[in-house]
Amino acid sequence: MKSWLHRTDAVGAEDLEAMARDAGLLAANEKLSPQLMAYTQAVVEQCASIADAYAPNDTEENAADHIRAMLPS
Repeated sequence: MKSWLHRTDAVGAEDLEAMARDAGLLAANEKLSPQLMAYTQAVVEQCASIADAYAPNDTEENAADHIRAMLPS
């Protein structure tokens, strides 16, 4: 199983780069370009916006906020 799959802690740029390498978007030592990072953040924001439609549970953080918090800033 991929080390970044089903994580519950925040991901860093290195994790996003590993995902991009696994998808064939980056070479072994290549780093995320600013454009690829912006695209990644846009995809995550879209996913979080879907979660915005669901009511929060008994915790202080709803699913959408949690999704957004998982990305490096």
